[in-house]
Amino acid sequence: MEIRFVPRAEIDKVKWNSCVHYATNGNIFGYMWYLDHIAKDWDALVEGDYESVFPLVWRLGRFSGQELHQPALIRELGIYSIHVLSKPRIERFLNAIPERYKHISVHLNEQNPVPEDSAFEVAEQTNYQLFLDKAYEEIADGYSRSLMERLQLAEDAGLVLTSSMKPEQIAAFYKEHRPRKQQSDEAFHGMQRVMYNALHRGWGFASTVLDTEANPLAVNFFLYSHGKVVSFVPVVSPKGKEAGALEHLFNGLIRQHAGRPVILDFNVSGDDQMAIDFGARKNPFYKIRRNKRKFIWF
Repeated sequence: MEIRFVPRAEIDKVKWNSCVHYATNGNIFGYMWYLDHIAKDWDALVEGDYESVFPLVWRLGRFSGQELHQPALIRELGIYSIHVLSKPRIERFLNAIPERYKHISVHLNEQNPVPEDSAFEVAEQTNYQLFLDKAYEEIADGYSRSLMERLQLAEDAGLVLTSSMKPEQIAAFYKEHRPRKQQSDEAFHGMQRVMYNALHRGWGFASTVLDTEANPLAVNFFLYSHGKVVSFVPVVSPKGKEAGALEHLFNGLIRQHAGRPVILDFNVSGDDQMAIDFGARKNPFYKIRRNKRKFIWF
């Protein structure tokens, strides 16, 4: 099994996207267009004729040159493969990460369990997913009591769902109502590029909750990929939070897709009470970390 390092500029775009598309564990984050819009700098490890690929997203550290990191708006990456991802294959890829990356802190996808004797620190992360292949009434039977109360609150307030909001309006709403520590100019512009690209491909749509005066209370954008509809940028205003606007938004998505062979991917990285209230199941993935930086003090 040959694994080689390939700089971003030398990657075969068609073969790369084909591998991610047909991989047993493919997801939206692995496509080149998504990586190029969100990750400023990245290279890759490639097995054979693009049978398996592993994007390496890097940045310049303050003291240690290039370091591998997990950028905002990319929950997980890791190894994508058309083969079974056995532990020996995963171990070979991890061992093939170039030594130039002295510090590594990245998220591997759900089918990348790290061998127990790995040189990396491993921490399990939690995402939530809800299967939508049942009738809406059957899915709603799994809602929590508190969620049902929130949905009734939204219905009583006369909240309206629409899909007419443009990506730049969604990004502006996100910037206004998300905590500043979760924002960056790179993510702000990157999310707009992803949304426009998804609209162009027919791989996504906007969703907005309006009050009776047509003021937005909650927004999101959903991405279609690999049998999943992925929550991309959910955000709610203080007024919308009081009215149950974000719960109303997700419930509308579930009602629209119920009975179809798709999974709602809440796209989170830890306990998420709203996902739990909807009856979503835990779906683990893996954070790996290694630090070989040497600090010189003067």
